[in-house]
Amino acid sequence: TQVLAVIEKQIKQRKESVKAFEGADREDLASKEQAEIEILSQFLPEAMTEEELDSIIAQAIAAQEATSMKDMGKVMNSLRPLIAGRADPSQVSAKIKAKLA
Repeated sequence: TQVLAVIEKQIKQRKESVKAFEGADREDLASKEQAEIEILSQFLPEAMTEEELDSIIAQAIAAQEATSMKDMGKVMNSLRPLIAGRADPSQVSAKIKAKLA
């Protein structure tokens, strides 16, 4: 779990760098960062499908008896071990927000 967290953090940092380099019109550096993202991604487990993700989010919302945005943290915390390395936390967060809104 700790290794996955480190890899995810490194990928996130590189994605932010890609955006910054593209904004500064430095495609050479952006492509280098993108190549590193692809290499790091090989060490993560297979990504969840949209259907799998929607299913576990619905289950977590039901299990936590979440009814509003105040419950978002409880739902997200219950999902963290399940999505580690398999889904982008920001994508999961956006899906939870959409369901609880």
